Amino acid sequence: MILFAEDWYKHPRAIIDMKTSNDSFIRLAGLYRKMGVVNNAFCLALLNPDLQGVDPFAPDLTLEEMASIAVEIANNPWYFMREIARVPAIGGGPATPLLGNRGNVALFWSFFNHIMTFLIQIRQTGKSLNTDMLMVLLMNFMCQNTDINLLTKDDILRRANIDRIKNIMSELPGYLQQRGKDDTNNGEVVTVNSLNNKYKTHVPQSSEKGAYKLGRGLTSPIFHIDEAPFQPNIEIAMGSALAATGAAVDKAKANGSPYGTVITTTAGKKDDKDGKFVYKLVSGAAVWTEKFFDARNADELEDMVRKASRGEHGGVYRVNITLNHRQLGKDDKWLRQKLEEATVSGDDANRDYFNMWTSGSQSNPLPIYILEAIAKSVQDVKYTEISPEGYITRWYIEEHEIEERMRNGRYVFGMDTSEASGGDDISLVLLDVETLEVVAGGTYNETNLITFCKWVCSWFTRWDTTTGIIERRSTGGMLMDYLLLMLPSLGIDPFKRIYNRVVQEYDEMPDRFKEIQVPMTRRDQDVYVRFKKTFGFATSGGLGQNSRMELYSTTLQLAAKRSMNFIQDKTLIDQITGLITKNGRIDHEDGSHDDMVIGWLLTHWLITKGKQLAFYGIDQRRIGMGISSQASDEYAAELVFRQEQERLRMEMDELGMDLAKESDEWVVMRMEHQLRMLNKLVIREEGEVFSLDTLIAKAREQRREKLREGKNGMRKAGVPYRGIESTFTDLPPVNAGMRGPIKGSFGTAGRHFR
Repeated sequence: MILFAEDWYKHPRAIIDMKTSNDSFIRLAGLYRKMGVVNNAFCLALLNPDLQGVDPFAPDLTLEEMASIAVEIANNPWYFMREIARVPAIGGGPATPLLGNRGNVALFWSFFNHIMTFLIQIRQTGKSLNTDMLMVLLMNFMCQNTDINLLTKDDILRRANIDRIKNIMSELPGYLQQRGKDDTNNGEVVTVNSLNNKYKTHVPQSSEKGAYKLGRGLTSPIFHIDEAPFQPNIEIAMGSALAATGAAVDKAKANGSPYGTVITTTAGKKDDKDGKFVYKLVSGAAVWTEKFFDARNADELEDMVRKASRGEHGGVYRVNITLNHRQLGKDDKWLRQKLEEATVSGDDANRDYFNMWTSGSQSNPLPIYILEAIAKSVQDVKYTEISPEGYITRWYIEEHEIEERMRNGRYVFGMDTSEASGGDDISLVLLDVETLEVVAGGTYNETNLITFCKWVCSWFTRWDTTTGIIERRSTGGMLMDYLLLMLPSLGIDPFKRIYNRVVQEYDEMPDRFKEIQVPMTRRDQDVYVRFKKTFGFATSGGLGQNSRMELYSTTLQLAAKRSMNFIQDKTLIDQITGLITKNGRIDHEDGSHDDMVIGWLLTHWLITKGKQLAFYGIDQRRIGMGISSQASDEYAAELVFRQEQERLRMEMDELGMDLAKESDEWVVMRMEHQLRMLNKLVIREEGEVFSLDTLIAKAREQRREKLREGKNGMRKAGVPYRGIESTFTDLPPVNAGMRGPIKGSFGTAGRHFR
């Protein structure tokens, strides 16, 4: 069969069948091409070109044509799904061809590559039907002497599956029918005795002992679990079943027969024991991307999937294919209609129609309307970039737009670090400062850290419009050491490209800040060693601006409210909507993760709490300006308010710096008055600590220190002290009064003296 681009060379007669009667597969191939997938036509493969244009349901087929069709099906699953598979009619009428979409083709492709696959779709989008189509293909054409096991939620679903399987088989052309009179015909098993294949169905057991016994009996190379989060004791049954399949899988591998595990479901409940177990498996799987289609072969695919997933002992070979209605070709009108017909709301609707895993007994810290907006903001990945090292970055910008947009915009990337040894991910979130959109994201789990450091360094060299804020815990310190060694050698100033406390604490420790304002060529080279501990966001466990509590309180609420319509990344969205409040503390649930959330929160923390942003090349006045045209009237008004508040804070910062340098007491008095006027206009946020009196007192002390330094300098030089004008030679004598005309006014614009 053809799965990878290189497989076409193994079948030199194979063609891309653009004359197929099933246009949905042609449209899908076109969509893949638009998404940047190079290997976009595999689903149109036809191994035997003589079959092009031949109707497999025609009544006048020759025996040779029938035989050719049977051979094609046995070796080419895409031909079966395009030309043969028929969806039985519900309530009368003829059966219809199976429509190819991003969900079912991803499922089929993943299965034939032997990846454990989680297919999570909203209700009434055919996830179970698609799996049944796969099982019919396997039982009737691709397997021999094989048991296929289904474990489903209850007896009702079991009988529904059996009925669908039988009905799909009945729609096959007569010459392809494999079942005979002696085949089993009951509500639990379907047989194809001519090939010695059995499709056996099972339901969960209420006792742990019964679940273990059930799982041990499911010995087969092909295993389908339906609605797993809603099955009691699924962890026991699934664990023992997968252990029991080992020998059967090894035998299938040796024979070149199909094998694999598929789990289909809607989203479940994370605070339920069984739902929590499945959610942990789903969270650890690699998020599906059509860029996997471009792997050169099975070995490269496995490497890509393992690097993009997580596990206790390294990345796992699993994919999480979660798709919403739009990704499956349904519009919002269709969804509204289904919601009305189902008469569901709340958590039930979130699970069944929005792919949201819910926690009924534990609440998310964000308001419902914000969570719904965040969930709806999910976007398809526009371009999946795979670096030479194998790191996958999900871009929400078209490939041909990336370079120009990155060159002309301003961006902050946040990174949560880890050991990258199969447990927690290293995450990367790239935020557009002007639009607050998440324009790229990535999770990196199993990697050599030195290789990863080199790759992170390439972000700084590739675009000079990016500023990084990197969480310092775990391996963050090592990453900083590498960047502080490499960036200066490349002519890049780390102090201007990576968040650091030398800049953040410029007003508290001005001498440090003054030292890094010296051009790189004239700096003491040990500055990067002396100040290396100031780089990165060192999350503390207590209170304060650098605490985890601050990130998950003020920053979370503000970030979510400001950018709820622009988060876009599915993994990040799942982690945000998966946050819970327990024991008064916001956290992720056991078995889930929040590394992407931390990366995202760090970007928002920098643009709202960061000081001297201009030093990093970030214009505070442009933060969030690009979203006002897309926002609601209420949000647009809030945005204008926030921009004005940020401008006032920036003006106070600049005025405070000037105040520390001013020598004329009359001007100082007016500057202090201007600061007090501005301070009355600033609305302080919850948890924001600011004391104007402290700022003014600090400026006075800095002026006194400069005055003392001036006196001491003149005494050492033997010059009698005659006043300030002798110390600052660029100033006129004191009796000349003010240095010049006062610029600005005392209006609400808040202009200060220059």
